Amino acid sequence: MINLVTVCTDSYPMIYAEKLHKQFRRLSNLKVEHHCITDRPDELPKFVKPIYPFKKSMGWWNKLNLFSPEMPSGNILYMDIDIVILNNFDDEISSLLGREESICCVSDSVNWMGVKFSSSLMFFKSGMHTKIFDNFTKNEKNIINNKGGDQVWISTQLKTIFYIDDLFPNLKKNFKFQLAKRDGKKFTVPMNIDENIKLIDFTGRPKPHQLEKLPYVKKNWHLV
Repeated sequence: MINLVTVCTDSYPMIYAEKLHKQFRRLSNLKVEHHCITDRPDELPKFVKPIYPFKKSMGWWNKLNLFSPEMPSGNILYMDIDIVILNNFDDEISSLLGREESICCVSDSVNWMGVKFSSSLMFFKSGMHTKIFDNFTKNEKNIINNKGGDQVWISTQLKTIFYIDDLFPNLKKNFKFQLAKRDGKKFTVPMNIDENIKLIDFTGRPKPHQLEKLPYVKKNWHLV
């Protein structure tokens, strides 16, 4: 079983989780169960199963709930909800089944704080990383003050990592750092992108709702 899991807590608009799950269901042919870790279960579409945070924390640290021993059994496919799905990526997901590495992920677009690991998209077997959850729950007050946020800390807890984009370079691109042209703090928004790109990651600003006129955002995100 593959479980597609998102996290939407605090004041983050639930429409983001709804759009990602609906777009995935529209494009994918895989047998997938949809879940969302959230403190607002009543706002989810009916086909998405709510999971109340096992450990309620601050912002992106709620992502650590993915490693709880109470998560649904099977494989976990986690995606940040500010990712826009452009194309079917079933082949990429299927290729990860049965890999020996403890976790599969994509490379961070800027090697944040010298760390290649990115927590924006992860694939792993449920129950494999309960020590990460245990360490976090026991030391939360110290951990949440670490520079680099959740992904830098998570990377220190992992033994073996497979970087999916080493095999599939067009799986996911970061909008601001890989697709837009940057000139200092300013950047030029691309009107057209490579049609082979499967996912666009809108970390930081701008977010998809601020780019609704872009053809690839309008076509693939404004479906709800």
